[in-house]
Amino acid sequence: MGAMRFRVHSAVLARYPADLRRACFIGMDRTPVRLAVEVRDGILITHREGSESGRLTVPWPIDGVGLMMASTATLSERAEPYILAVELARGRLNEARNQAADWNQLGLRVPADFDSLMARARKAFVKAALEGNESETSFAYAQESLTHSWRATHILAEAYSQQVLQSRLAGGKLPTLLGVGLDSDPAQTPGVSLILPSSNTVLLNLTWRNLAPVEGEFRWDIMDAAVNWAKRQKLTIQAGPIFEFHPAAIPDWLWLWDRDFESIQNMVVDLVRQAVSRYRGQIAAWHVVGRPASTGLLGLSEELQVRLTARAIQVAKQADPAAQLVVDFDRPWSEWMSSSPFQLGPLHFADYLGRADLGLTGVGIEVASGYATVGSPLRDLFDFSKLLDLYALLNVPLYVTLAIPSALAPDPKAESGLTVAADQWGGTLDEAKQMEIAAEWMAMAIAKPFVRSVVWSQLSDARAHRFPHAGLLRPDHTPRPLLGKMKALRNGYLAP
Repeated sequence: MGAMRFRVHSAVLARYPADLRRACFIGMDRTPVRLAVEVRDGILITHREGSESGRLTVPWPIDGVGLMMASTATLSERAEPYILAVELARGRLNEARNQAADWNQLGLRVPADFDSLMARARKAFVKAALEGNESETSFAYAQESLTHSWRATHILAEAYSQQVLQSRLAGGKLPTLLGVGLDSDPAQTPGVSLILPSSNTVLLNLTWRNLAPVEGEFRWDIMDAAVNWAKRQKLTIQAGPIFEFHPAAIPDWLWLWDRDFESIQNMVVDLVRQAVSRYRGQIAAWHVVGRPASTGLLGLSEELQVRLTARAIQVAKQADPAAQLVVDFDRPWSEWMSSSPFQLGPLHFADYLGRADLGLTGVGIEVASGYATVGSPLRDLFDFSKLLDLYALLNVPLYVTLAIPSALAPDPKAESGLTVAADQWGGTLDEAKQMEIAAEWMAMAIAKPFVRSVVWSQLSDARAHRFPHAGLLRPDHTPRPLLGKMKALRNGYLAP
């Protein structure tokens, strides 16, 4: 078993003891490995199988930003503890320098502000490293370096997305889809018409729980109404996930079949076949399965979830050979794998499905950032760009779903147990911040030619919903500022 040690500044230890234990170790295959973390006498100690080199990723305070996931450079085991703040500063500098070089080769005009901030970050890092210990001076310089390099990478990522968008527009408006998730009958959904100026697609959130509240009886009325409404509005229709590995998405009666894989598979096959056959030729993209092999459900092991997902894709392909077939993965940075018995991970799982020639034509990633109990820890625009590039290695179109909160307070209509991570946001969050981050992330996704669709996860906070404070509409049905930004993105960059 391999072990690595990191000396952590007392101020960080005192304020973020639980967060530090959410550290993960990323190996050379870009996937987190199982990790045990302990803190003893100011030293963060990580234990893992194997002793290969890799990068430690850990929640870390960045001045003026919040508690962000920061990574070291690639490190090898050694007897002497690393100074964590210094190694995180080194890691961010390396990431910034390497990405700037790659994009510069592609023709990116690097802003002068980036070079200025990088020079200041390097200067502070050198001073931190030369201290040679975890002194107050070393920590202060390391934090200063992190602050400058974080700002620099944000400027770099913004320049990339804007320059790429302008370059791609030279060939005409872009075919990327932009829209909203909808889980109700539009006729019974106040404010639904407000999304039309900002959307050229809609994702109809079909769930087994809503389709079959009683075993053996399907109710298609809400889905029929939603499909007919979307067709009248001339929206490109996506639907699903048909089967989602999430307790809130499956009917209560299905728990009677807990651990009975054959029965569950037969019922999923019937569900997928009926749904895809009923709307054959009307749905452009079916999100067939959601959140597979990331958590336990119905007593199904990771292997059984893989088999069930593969079978569902095959059935959907048979039912509508012309439709695009997508599998959606949540928490795509995969930090959860450090403490999970499931070890395949979304990237390798998606790669397996693609190589198996089952009919998969796209991969969906759900990026819900800044939530305490679900989603992914808070990241920035630079890290989001790198995530998209990582999944581009799969060589299939990406379907991106986003959720970012607009407030820190409890949300009584959100899914039970889901909360916004106040510490990650630095204690402040509002609708303006949501708009700023979400608009930047949407623009970045649209800039990537391999991203086929960008969907905001939920329409309204007025009805029961999954993610706290993530609706485009407030509880009183009035629009949040983000909706106006989406309209500007559609009008500025996207084909009708």
